[in-house]
Amino acid sequence: MKEEKSEKESKVKKKISKIIGTITVACVLMMTAGCGIMGMGSKSWIEKQVSDIEKVYPTENPEDLFEKFPNGFRIEQIRLFKENGVAYRLEMEIKGNKDTKKIEGIIKKVQIESSPYKEIIVKESKVEYIKDKGLVLEKPELINELLPQNYFLFQKLKLNKDILKKLEVKEKGFSFETGRYNIKYLFTNKEIDNYLGLNKQKVSFDIRGEYSEKDKTYFHTIIIKDDTEKMDFSEKIVEESGHK
Repeated sequence: MKEEKSEKESKVKKKISKIIGTITVACVLMMTAGCGIMGMGSKSWIEKQVSDIEKVYPTENPEDLFEKFPNGFRIEQIRLFKENGVAYRLEMEIKGNKDTKKIEGIIKKVQIESSPYKEIIVKESKVEYIKDKGLVLEKPELINELLPQNYFLFQKLKLNKDILKKLEVKEKGFSFETGRYNIKYLFTNKEIDNYLGLNKQKVSFDIRGEYSEKDKTYFHTIIIKDDTEKMDFSEKIVEESGHK
């Protein structure tokens, strides 16, 4: 009798274990499906994260960013290019100061050597955005070398979820460790052509950001590359959080 009772208990335990295992697998599959279709890291989730890019693109008058970002903001641009076989980086770092309401910073042309790796600042100037004048260099004689355009791309380029929805998605990515995400589109746009000197050219248009449950400040980078990879441009706008 004891043996029969023990055998029955063993069978019951096995059934319970099997049921629990089935439920566990089902839950894992549901979670995986959720992440893949609607959950964190999915195409729809990333598109939702980047939808607030319309908060900045476009902003015809950069001074209006102070209304959107009362604690101030940062604007960074980088262009990678070659001249006579030599690699250069044109970089601009500008800060919107909440106290002075000035939009100013530094722009420099940096030569990049690879063997061994070395960076050499070739030209440099302070730069300020002035209403009705655009970007103005402290050293105006360097305008041809340092300032291909005297305005920011975000002043002209219009982006929103309806526009992005119509674009072909090339790839997407998300890191659960860092919260960083990106979605890369194929894009042909007149304002991009005018800004970067292209001719109705389809480019790789990558939007990057960083997700945080606590910190909801605006942070987006756009990266534009052409098929030949001769042109590499990025523009980043970051809202200052106000935290010390």
